Amino acid sequence: MGVLQKVVGVKEKDNITAKETIRQLLIHLCYTVAGVLFSMSGFNGEFSPFGIAYAASVPKNYTISASVGAAAGYFVSLDSLNGLRYTAAILALCVIMSALRPFRQIRDNPYTPVAVVFVCLCVTGLAVVFSEGVSFSRVVLVLAESIIAAASAVVFTKSIGVLCVPKGLMNLTSKNATAMVISFTVLLLSLRNFNIAGIYPVHIIALIIILVCAYYGRESGGAIVGICSGIAMSLGTSDVFMLAYYSLGGLLAGAFSSLGRIASFLAFSLSGIAIVAIGNDFTNVLNVGIETIISGVIFIVVTKVFNLQLESVFLPSVSSPVVESVKNGIVSKLKKASETSAEICTSLTDVNKVLEKTDKTDINKIGQKTKEQICGSCGLYDSCWGESVELMKKNFGSLLDLKKNGVYLEYKTLPQQFASFCIRSENVASNFNRLYSEYKIRESNQSRVKEIYNLAAEQFVNVSALLDSLCEDINDEVKFDMEIAAAVRSAAVACGFENVDTCCVINSMEKMMLEVSVKVPYDKTEIKNLGKQINLICKREFELPEVENYGTSAKLIYREKYEYKIVSAGVQFNAGGEKYSGDSFTTFQDDKGYFYAIICDGMGTGAKAALSSNLAVSLLEKLIKSGFGINAAVNTVNTSLISKSGEESSVTLDMVVFDLFTGRAEFYKCGAADTVVKRNGKIVDVGFCSLPLGILGNCEIGSGNGTLSCGDIIVMHSDGVREDDEPYLKKQLKKFDNGNVRNFTAELCENIRRSQPEKNDDMTVLTLAVTKND
Repeated sequence: MGVLQKVVGVKEKDNITAKETIRQLLIHLCYTVAGVLFSMSGFNGEFSPFGIAYAASVPKNYTISASVGAAAGYFVSLDSLNGLRYTAAILALCVIMSALRPFRQIRDNPYTPVAVVFVCLCVTGLAVVFSEGVSFSRVVLVLAESIIAAASAVVFTKSIGVLCVPKGLMNLTSKNATAMVISFTVLLLSLRNFNIAGIYPVHIIALIIILVCAYYGRESGGAIVGICSGIAMSLGTSDVFMLAYYSLGGLLAGAFSSLGRIASFLAFSLSGIAIVAIGNDFTNVLNVGIETIISGVIFIVVTKVFNLQLESVFLPSVSSPVVESVKNGIVSKLKKASETSAEICTSLTDVNKVLEKTDKTDINKIGQKTKEQICGSCGLYDSCWGESVELMKKNFGSLLDLKKNGVYLEYKTLPQQFASFCIRSENVASNFNRLYSEYKIRESNQSRVKEIYNLAAEQFVNVSALLDSLCEDINDEVKFDMEIAAAVRSAAVACGFENVDTCCVINSMEKMMLEVSVKVPYDKTEIKNLGKQINLICKREFELPEVENYGTSAKLIYREKYEYKIVSAGVQFNAGGEKYSGDSFTTFQDDKGYFYAIICDGMGTGAKAALSSNLAVSLLEKLIKSGFGINAAVNTVNTSLISKSGEESSVTLDMVVFDLFTGRAEFYKCGAADTVVKRNGKIVDVGFCSLPLGILGNCEIGSGNGTLSCGDIIVMHSDGVREDDEPYLKKQLKKFDNGNVRNFTAELCENIRRSQPEKNDDMTVLTLAVTKND
């Protein structure tokens, strides 16, 4: 039984493969036939830009099929010289697009085929002109043809993109609908000479399209399609009547469409009668009238039977009008919160200044109070403070100096002159001790209160900076593409998903992110098919989706494929005899395409150093992932370390931020060791003078940047790697040929650790290798 099931499974798989092969062959055949038809849509036997424009517009997998069809069409419809010229232009197009394959960003740019079409037609056309004799009119004609070809490539690309998406016609936007109509009209030109007893089927089809677009698209739809169809048909037949009839008829049909199908058709027909009467041109009136009546009957029947389907095709997708309002509301609230935080900081600073003036303790009051409390009740007060005032002030001053030097006052430590002179010297000493202790406690409390006020004020400054960075982030990032979102929604439904909702966001670097919300459960095959459709719709490559589950629904997040990826490995050694490492490190990636690597080295070794470094690393990671700017995040961590406890808890900060799209690397340091970079085979040290975090309220961050590419390597390390160890590190990095990054890092650390006579410091090494994201 098991063998039978296996054989059946193989047969089913073979059947599926055969069906897919047949399907692909049919698709290639369709692209080839369309190429033939577009090539035959030219004028006067020497002006035919549409075939090459079509070859440049198709998906890259079908370029050869479309190009072969276009070349065949040129040879069939044109003389040998012009056919050879257009074929050469198509061949040049294929060669250039193939040469651009290694340069993915340029190749995938939607305007690259447009530019290549223009260049190829322009060069080949001018070559023919110069070979036969240069004239101004012929040069202008070549340039006009090249421009029309480039514009046609843009239109054809949009149309093919709609057709490549399952049910893409059900969610047409106004732009895509116009592109589809123009493309179809150009395609009809290839059949313009075919007629039956003077009746042209091409004219009937064009009239039906104009009437349908006018009925559903009102004046704008009828006028645009009428003008486009009129220009195409009049150029094809050299009959200006067609341009006037189609354009005016489309406008009037759209204007009267609100009154119904029959009213729209009658308005269109009457416009033709008016143009005939004005021009006194009665040639072919009968044939045009028959074409109009046939198209009108078909229009009325089709729009009545397929009304709902046509509405879904021609009515544009609805976009949410509240998106900008919501965004502006969020930004406004964040800005107000930022301003409030800044005002609180100012208030705390003012309060602190007032407290410094009003509650300032005075050490000189110790002598004054002792004089009142002890000497005031003494019988010799008049003798001491009346006759020997200067001597008493001098004696009290010497007692205060002793207290400042940490001397506990008693009979043995009192100056001999004062002890023999004062009969209450022990009482004076005791009072000095008590009042000085109270003074020191008040001074300490005031210092701590001042510190707390300063930290609180600084923290509110940090909060204000964090909110400002969020405002910038929202303003930079929020840009929605409703057209693509609608197309992706249609593709998801066609792939089998239910309860689909989509959102397309483009950031400030023109990178795209798609969020597709669907009903659970779903099949993995559906996700795979949807990914292919999304690449076709957006004409970009995306990473595998991130899946976030919410019970009965799930969100699929597609991010544009990165140009680079980072392979990282970190190795740590604890200081001798310590259970915990005082170093902490992390690597992570945010949702904008930035890769982060952080090392923090806590002061000293052991648990306290580990606590400080872990606090800094974890807090930094959370703030950055939440969308806060680096400077605001680092300043917040600095304030947190200062206010963590009364003891010093400083850490060094070493951070690398790598842009996975462009290869740009940014280096940030606060008291950290130099980073070693291997760039284009050369070793470079990256270091900046700066203090660790947790020491001063306003920290200065050393920073710099550079651009890296595939094969470049970054080695970050804590100060457990000494200056004496760096020559060995650079030598090993120079020899490393981008093999196993983890093995390289582990071997490097072990050899450095083994060479150190005293293993009294924590050591961390983090290696980052830049590779291509294939």
